[in-house]
Amino acid sequence: MKNTLKKKRYLCILLCALLIIVLSVAGYIWLCMPRIHFTQNPITLEVKETYSAKAFIKKIDHGSLQDVHVETNIDTTKLGNHQITYTIDGHTFTLDYIVKDSKPPVVVAQDQKISIGDKVAPEDFIQKIDDATKTTARFAKAYSFTKLGKQTVQIIVEDEGRNQTTVKAVANILKKDTQPPVFTGILDMTIQKGEKPDFKKGVEAIDDRDGKINFTINKNNFDAKQPGRYSITYQAIDKAGNRTEINRTVIVQEKTSGKIIYLTIDDGPSANTPKVLEILDRYHVKATFFVTAQCPSYLGYIKTAYQKGHAIGLHTYSHDYGALYASESAYFKDLQNISDVVKQQTGLTPNIIRFPGGSSNTVSSNVPGLMTRLAKAVQERGYQYYDWNSSSGDGNSALPSASLIQEATSYGGASPLMMLTHDHPGSQESVEALPAIIEYYQSLGYTFKTVDSSVSGFHHGINN
Repeated sequence: MKNTLKKKRYLCILLCALLIIVLSVAGYIWLCMPRIHFTQNPITLEVKETYSAKAFIKKIDHGSLQDVHVETNIDTTKLGNHQITYTIDGHTFTLDYIVKDSKPPVVVAQDQKISIGDKVAPEDFIQKIDDATKTTARFAKAYSFTKLGKQTVQIIVEDEGRNQTTVKAVANILKKDTQPPVFTGILDMTIQKGEKPDFKKGVEAIDDRDGKINFTINKNNFDAKQPGRYSITYQAIDKAGNRTEINRTVIVQEKTSGKIIYLTIDDGPSANTPKVLEILDRYHVKATFFVTAQCPSYLGYIKTAYQKGHAIGLHTYSHDYGALYASESAYFKDLQNISDVVKQQTGLTPNIIRFPGGSSNTVSSNVPGLMTRLAKAVQERGYQYYDWNSSSGDGNSALPSASLIQEATSYGGASPLMMLTHDHPGSQESVEALPAIIEYYQSLGYTFKTVDSSVSGFHHGINN
């Protein structure tokens, strides 16, 4: 009996010793195990901001930062609760993070013109919103847009984080809009076979209420690989449903080799015109005359030039800057006068023009914005205007022919060229320089062409 009790006592002592050893070993292992301590848990992050996952580790027991691997990337694109997983020496730790949107939207408002009876949305008064999450807009209260006049409206913009920004705008309520949009920059054009034209370049649809609006282009059966004459249809519809359609003629030609020069001669006819025509005949060159009526006794040479196959464009009847640039109506009266002269001489009503001084002139600056309005108005009336990208410099009649030749031949290699020269009573030096100019460009393989409304480009930047 005593022996049995004694054995049991020894067994209990042994088991206790083993338990102590096991606990000691486990405690030692636990104390020596790597452990990650975070700055806080959970953490709050701002939506769509960039963070480094290791930046939230405060300290590491029995390890270094280099031993830590981030198993899941931080995703701040979605609001809500998320988790980052870290591992070190086979041990896993997690950090909870909450993505929030705490910044209110940045909103730029815009005033609006509204036709009475139109459907009006709060978004119509917003030009731009900058926010990290999706936003919605609503009116601060119910507004009535059934009375003519101006009223101030408030729009509340709220993001997914329920942050709000309130902005103000003015609604200008007008009579029902019945005016269709107006196209600018739609001119007939000629391209070479295989060329890829940009039918949107230089074209705008402007509405008196909506400003610049989008438009569509129907190319119909246009084929740049097949020479021929095509019609391209442009359409614009404003917010009120007013529609404008306009067709543009596009001519596809076979490819031509060499470079192109358009020789243009301004300010004639004059006493020098017969000599100019003789030189052009001698070199088998066709030019474009932008004519005036400064020398009435020589107007018959407009007909002569036309019959010889030269192009006739409108320049000005009087060439009196002060008079013709006094107003829009004054300009168009002068333009109609020279158009009538050309019609009388040739039976032709030209639709190509050149502004005196070019569209970039500043002599019209006494009427602010005049050239901007005229450049638009002439195209709306079916004209196309042409400036130039090269010149003999003979606008200065004091220059000798040698200087004119030097200037005119300084553009060799460029193409196409729209060369400005003059034919007026004081342009004798221009006549003397003309043969050398023609010979130079013919020697470089240039083709001399006349200007028609299918020729695109050659517009200066407008300064008024």
